[in-house]
Amino acid sequence: MIDRTLDELDWSTPFDVDHLLDQIAERRGKAISLLPAPLPRDGAGGLVIERERDIVIVYDEALAPLQQEHVVMHEAAHVLFAHRGVTLEDLTDEELTELDPDLVDSAHRFAKRDGYSGLDEKVAEITAALIWLRAGVSRSMIPVRHSSPEIAAANERFVAALMRRGTR
Repeated sequence: MIDRTLDELDWSTPFDVDHLLDQIAERRGKAISLLPAPLPRDGAGGLVIERERDIVIVYDEALAPLQQEHVVMHEAAHVLFAHRGVTLEDLTDEELTELDPDLVDSAHRFAKRDGYSGLDEKVAEITAALIWLRAGVSRSMIPVRHSSPEIAAANERFVAALMRRGTR
């Protein structure tokens, strides 16, 4: 299943993360942006936020570059396979108070560490590894994807909410 899905994608040479994410975005019908942020020490290295018009892959800016790349590919795999993640109804009031209210209002789905099934986590890990095998030595570092002013403003509010919670 994983190889078959990856075979359907166009693998540019040299490998380009933007090109891969654009293909996943096209399949999902929503733009994908990357957001480096100071994630809490006790949390995951990345998460996915699905909003009405876009999907944001957040990754911990404090991680080493290679770890950041792996986190982005892992989270991109969750997006590619449309893993369910966590809906707003699944989050506790305590979790919601840690997030910016505008972000909560605009989000449909969050993906946190314990928000996926064990199988979904295995699929995401295997997919991330297979992506890097396909990319080989032609891989590139994670670029900062440019987003619309509205998305950039929402992302800034999200980072501010994370900072209020506490960071590394």
